[in-house]
Amino acid sequence: AVVSTQSTGTDNEVQDYIGMYFNLVSEEGGRVGRWFGMRCKNTTSSQWSYYIEGCTECNYNVQFLNNVPPDKVKHWIINKTSTHLNIVCNKVTVLNFNFATDSDPDKTDGKHIWSREAESGQIFFNVELLLIMQ
Repeated sequence: AVVSTQSTGTDNEVQDYIGMYFNLVSEEGGRVGRWFGMRCKNTTSSQWSYYIEGCTECNYNVQFLNNVPPDKVKHWIINKTSTHLNIVCNKVTVLNFNFATDSDPDKTDGKHIWSREAESGQIFFNVELLLIMQ
């Protein structure tokens, strides 16, 4: 699933976040949902943290995106493949998460679930639904 959205705040705002809920196809043909979210932690440094359900600790204060541009307008691209979750902001790759090698050691199910095909997804910005993909 590929999703593109644009944040047009007056600047980075603390606690601004973008989330993506993926509906993944299960081995039995059913659906299993998984959440990815990222949140602005520091407005002066454009520091954003992230959480990947089943792959990282359920805490936005542990994992951080790399080199998020400080631009006022941010164009985010979220791309999930069978092996990676890739996040690009204003043409800069800020996360290239490999489900098999970057998941926390105690999160053994994450790589197997996230490797499944995404049937659809929903993207959220500050708790408001922006887009439903199918």
